Amino acid sequence: MGKKVLLICVAVMLVVSLVTAGCAKPAPTPAPAPAPAPAPAPKPEPKKLTAVCWLPADMIYAEHMWMYKDWVEQYSDGQLIIDVKGGGEVIPTEEQIFAVQKGTIDIVFSTGEEISQSWPMGLAMLLTNMKPWEEREKGIWAFYRETLARDANVYFLGALLAPQWFSLFSNIKAETAADLKGKKIRCAVTHFGSVKAVGAVPVDTPMPDIYTAMERGIVDAFTFPPFGWTQWGWQEVTNYWIGPRLTEGQNSTPVINLDVWNSLSKQEQEWLTQPIIDHQEHLYGFNYWCYAADVYGEEAIVDAGLERIEWSEQDNQWFKNTWDEAIWDYVETRIDASDLSQFKELVGRE
Repeated sequence: MGKKVLLICVAVMLVVSLVTAGCAKPAPTPAPAPAPAPAPAPKPEPKKLTAVCWLPADMIYAEHMWMYKDWVEQYSDGQLIIDVKGGGEVIPTEEQIFAVQKGTIDIVFSTGEEISQSWPMGLAMLLTNMKPWEEREKGIWAFYRETLARDANVYFLGALLAPQWFSLFSNIKAETAADLKGKKIRCAVTHFGSVKAVGAVPVDTPMPDIYTAMERGIVDAFTFPPFGWTQWGWQEVTNYWIGPRLTEGQNSTPVINLDVWNSLSKQEQEWLTQPIIDHQEHLYGFNYWCYAADVYGEEAIVDAGLERIEWSEQDNQWFKNTWDEAIWDYVETRIDASDLSQFKELVGRE
């Protein structure tokens, strides 16, 4: 009897084991090994554009060029590089517009007056009396692009150097505009008519010779933008800063060879133009600081020892109007009549 009970118990345990084994979950199938990640596509070589500047590349007022270079490279994530070769020591300033026309260099950072031998309209740029964004909204940038492409085989990228103005520095204590009559004033050729119109005598002295001309009395005064010249030592040979700001505006002409421009994709073109639009107010503030503040500008000139002589509002207004009207007279003899008419309409001049 005992053996029988034992056999029954063993049988029951065997059945239970088999049932339990049948109900157990099967072992999971091993996951397949992950496929190796594809190797990242090689980054294309960046496109490089060569450039020169009309100013010495290490001068503070050339900082706009370096800011622009950095912005373009940031916008393009390093796919578009501006390789600045230098300034006039690489290509003389007066030859730079011809170099970019021919494609010897891709981009030139210059001014309207410097490139006016190929594009006469450059002489009139300072006469808009508008801020850069106002010029763009009025269609003036589009007009510049059209005429620059036609006359100089280049594309206008936008205004980088604004605001700009000229000032008058003298060794004559001219307390009124009339005190300048008969005095010799060094100026750019564009301003010859202006100097004559205010009763003075224009003298064409190259910028590097201003120090010597003032020191030796070859000229009594000179016109120049009020930026950076304390770094050239002109305060050592100049006594007075006189009269109002003259011809306030901008004549910035960063231009790129037209064939190079047309070879770029729409995205690449946008990388070159959008940073100027996005940073217009920043550029404007920086340039104003260069012209007016105490490191390089008007305050620095006074701090360096020049005496500031301010004229009456009546003298200021007469001098400014006479000066600008003479520039209009000058440029009207050098610009195509159709272009001049369109430009006058855009700037609201009757």
